[in-house]
Amino acid sequence: MNKVALIFLLMVFLLIGCQVTDSNTITLEETLSSFEEQEMSLIDSKVNDKNIFVMKLNGVRPSVYELDGKMLSVYIYDSTKERENGLEDFRKKTELANLISYKVYEVKNVILFYVYEKNLNSEIDSKIQNVVSKLSEG
Repeated sequence: MNKVALIFLLMVFLLIGCQVTDSNTITLEETLSSFEEQEMSLIDSKVNDKNIFVMKLNGVRPSVYELDGKMLSVYIYDSTKERENGLEDFRKKTELANLISYKVYEVKNVILFYVYEKNLNSEIDSKIQNVVSKLSEG
């Protein structure tokens, strides 16, 4: 192997070895477990891809669930920065839309959209807040 190829390989190994991963990220499994701990049952849901709360945001499609008869979209990103970009993407895509009522919850690399349509159930909101608090501690 010539010197140029050897130097190139060494540089590649160094770059791969130096990549920083965000060990502070939350997985979908951790998110779902936190809902279970709050005794909130999530049911897998299939929603039309045209629904604004299931659109791809910053390259990520959500996992969608039914919570208390309402829709919950869970976006899991690789980092907090990507999550911030995802929410910015949502704002840009919906700035002219007349949306039904929803609440957004953010924690680390996760965005949760709870689409409640009319009245936000304060007990559900409180439990989701507890989920977010628990996830932020971990």
